[in-house]
Amino acid sequence: MLPAFANAQSKPTPEDEIAVVQRKPVLRKGRVEFAPEFGLTINDSLIQQFELGGKLNYHATEFLWFGGEFGWFDLGELGGVTDEYFDVLDKTSSAPEVVELKWYAGARVGLVPIYGKFAIFDSAIVYYDLSVTLGGGYLTHVTGIGEETGAGAGEIGAQFRIFMNKWLALTASVNDRIAPVELQTGSTVAQFVTVNFGTSFFLPFGFEYSTAR
Repeated sequence: MLPAFANAQSKPTPEDEIAVVQRKPVLRKGRVEFAPEFGLTINDSLIQQFELGGKLNYHATEFLWFGGEFGWFDLGELGGVTDEYFDVLDKTSSAPEVVELKWYAGARVGLVPIYGKFAIFDSAIVYYDLSVTLGGGYLTHVTGIGEETGAGAGEIGAQFRIFMNKWLALTASVNDRIAPVELQTGSTVAQFVTVNFGTSFFLPFGFEYSTAR
């Protein structure tokens, strides 16, 4: 009589296993991105201004995009000199020079070196990417004698996206713009760092995969 076995099946080998590759839920290639934003300057303790603007990008590949941007800083009573400005004024009896920005327009190119996903409380998977950007444009400001002028500016930055679905993402970015400015004491080169937050809308809203799963 042959002995009975509780489990006659053999253990699967690595060759028997089927590898499943999950598709990316969001494709950027060939899509246009419209991104309205709101930001603020962070690098000058004497003046703080807010920026209202947006960006329009075209994603040539999954990792390379280019586009234009515009930012408006002249928002009336929103923003201006800080309490530290008045402290310096009181202590020195002289007004310190500050640069009041008016607007910026430019173009830039972005590279996406990092992308991935993470889980939130083991209940949802969120996809993200990180871009580094390089660009240039035209930046205007108020001179020391109260006139508006402008000059060419360079820009470097980084942008972080969190995708909510196939066509909507939340964004956060840091932009460093460098440009010559005119003060009462003469011309100099100034740096303007902004932190921006906004949303990105990808068009068309849907997309199709060009290869089989």
